[in-house]
Amino acid sequence: MALIEWDERRYSTEIDRFDEQHQNLFEILNELHQAMEEGHAEEKLGDTLRELEEYTEYHFNDEEEFMNDCGYAQDCANCFHNHQEMHDEFAQKVTELRKKHENGEYITMEVLEFARDWLDSHIAGEDQDQSYGEYYAQEVDN
Repeated sequence: MALIEWDERRYSTEIDRFDEQHQNLFEILNELHQAMEEGHAEEKLGDTLRELEEYTEYHFNDEEEFMNDCGYAQDCANCFHNHQEMHDEFAQKVTELRKKHENGEYITMEVLEFARDWLDSHIAGEDQDQSYGEYYAQEVDN
């Protein structure tokens, strides 16, 4: 059973590349969850955390560049800055979790719960990822 499942109505930004990137993040978490259910999460956790660090850096930069290019960052500056802040906080937390893991702490459930809850609220939450998708549909993609 998956930890978090993609629901088009709940999570779609209506921008294919970001939906694909978000689905990839879901897959990363679901693979770790499956490894946990199979009893070998500790072997996979370090790789998963490094993958999350790298992938979110790429994804967050792509999203923020898109928001600048389409005008969202200018037209909704507060939303954009809050969005950037959330990205920064996520990246810092993943790095903190990776360091805890490298120091021998058992954090698998903490990683899964944090990332699942963050992704759910960040993608589907009010004034989050779906809002730049709506902005793009209304203001740019006419």
